[in-house]
Order: sequence, then C-alpha cells, then structure tokens
Amino acid sequence: MSHLTTLDKEAEKIVAKYEKKHAAVLPLLHLAQDEIGYVTPEAEAWVSKWSEVPVVHVREVVTFYSMYHEKPVGKHHIRFCTTTSCVLMGSEKVLDCLKKKLGVENGQTTPDGKISLEEAECLCACEMAPMMQVDGKYYGNLTKEKVDEILDRLE
Repeated sequence: MSHLTTLDKEAEKIVAKYEKKHAAVLPLLHLAQDEIGYVTPEAEAWVSKWSEVPVVHVREVVTFYSMYHEKPVGKHHIRFCTTTSCVLMGSEKVLDCLKKKLGVENGQTTPDGKISLEEAECLCACEMAPMMQVDGKYYGNLTKEKVDEILDRLE
C-alpha cells in the first residue's frame, strides 16, 4: 500500500465527513482510482483499512458499480448506452460506426491507450437517446457525424 499512502491525508478528510466510516467506501474508491487509473487489489485493501469494512465488501462494491475499473482503461473512457430507448432511436448503427472508427469492441482500449469503449445498460438519459458518456460528460441525440466530432475533440 506504499503508493496509496500518499493519499492518506485526503482519505482522512473524506472519512471525517461521515458519521460512520463505512459510508466513505465510494469516495475512497474514487480517490484511489483517480490516482492509479483503476482499482487494484492493493487499492481495495487500502479502502478496507480506511473504511473499516472487510476487503470482500469493498470488492463487492467494485464489481457491482460500473464506474469502477478493474483493469487499466484509456485516457478517455466512453460508455455507450445500449438500453431500449437508445436502441429504438438508432444506437446500434451509431455504436457500430464508433467501434469501426476506434477499431475496438466492448471492453477494449485502442492500441495507443487513448480511448476505452464500454457498452452500458443504461445511463439514465433516455430523453437524449441515443447517447453516450465520455469522461463523465453526457452527449445525446447521437449520429455518426456527432460521434466523429466528439472523437475529433479528444484528439
């Protein structure tokens, strides 16, 4: 946990915000992931120590929420919605174009490490269908052309 000990002061501030330490699991995981790029077993143990919950509980949280990454992802992370609303609005064609342009499939990262693609069951923005999230920012009413513009801005 030597690498993560540099975050101990920030972890202390996070834990202090909560009446019960276990409530800090999510923000502590974000802190560790922001530092490393994904959640390692070392990070899970570090969060367990600070939140005073068993490491198995931390592991359950990491594997339940899609916002935590268990392996390295690209500099930019695209989550593309594949739920019914988006499909009805043509997301499958847009997603196919995106995959071809990036040269990756779901769960993969471009060879240069720049962009990771993840299909998401629902991103809770049906009014914007079809839509995707890039580095946490939502983009909707997507077309192939809009996706190309968004990708061009990443480069």
